[in-house]
Amino acid sequence: MRDTTKGSGGRWAVVLGLAFIAALGISVLVLWPGMKPAEGGNPAGFPLPLPQEPTARQAYRAAQEAARAWQTDAQPATLAAHWRQTRGRWPSQSTWTVQFYSPATGRMAVVVVEAGRARLLQETITPYPLPTWAEDRWRVDSPQALEVWWAEGGADFLARHPQAEVAIQLGPAGPADPRPVWTVTAVAGNQVHTLSISGVDGRQQ
Repeated sequence: MRDTTKGSGGRWAVVLGLAFIAALGISVLVLWPGMKPAEGGNPAGFPLPLPQEPTARQAYRAAQEAARAWQTDAQPATLAAHWRQTRGRWPSQSTWTVQFYSPATGRMAVVVVEAGRARLLQETITPYPLPTWAEDRWRVDSPQALEVWWAEGGADFLARHPQAEVAIQLGPAGPADPRPVWTVTAVAGNQVHTLSISGVDGRQQ
C-alpha cells in the first residue's frame, strides 16, 4: 500500500494532470489533500466483487481500432476503468476509457469502450507531448492486476469500507520510461488504498 500524493514536478505533473482529466471516470478518485492511507490487513474471505469483463486487453483491441481510424500513429497513453456501487450492487460490466496520443499531430483522443463498442468521445491538442506506454511490453491484463491488489490489502479495505469506489489505470512508468504500470486505487471518505503493479511481470512496484 502506498500514498500517491507525492509530487512529480514540472512538465510531468502537467502531463499527468491532462491524462487524469481526459480519462474522465478516473478523475473522481484523485486524492484530496488530507487523505490518510488505510491500515493494512489480511485479505477478507470473499471473492473480488468487481466485474472482470471485458478485460482491459479486450477493451483495448476495440479502442485501438477506433483510435487508428482517428490517427494512424495513435499510441496509448492511459487505459482506465472506474467502479462504484449503485443501490448496493457493483456493475456487471466494466466501461473502459482509453487515451491516445498522436505524435504527428500533437493531439490527444479519448475513446470509451462500453458494452463491447468503442466510440471516440473527444479529441484535443495538448501543450506537451504525452508519454505513452509500449504495447509490446504489456503482459499483465486487468484481472491479474486486480488479483494482486486484492491480495495486498484490497480485500481487507473493501471489507471495512464496502461503499468504497475503485479505479484502475494503466500508464507509462515515467516521462521517459515506456514500461506499462497498473495503479489500482480504492477510496472511501478520507481513506485510500492504492497499489502499483508492473504491467510487464505483475510484480508490486
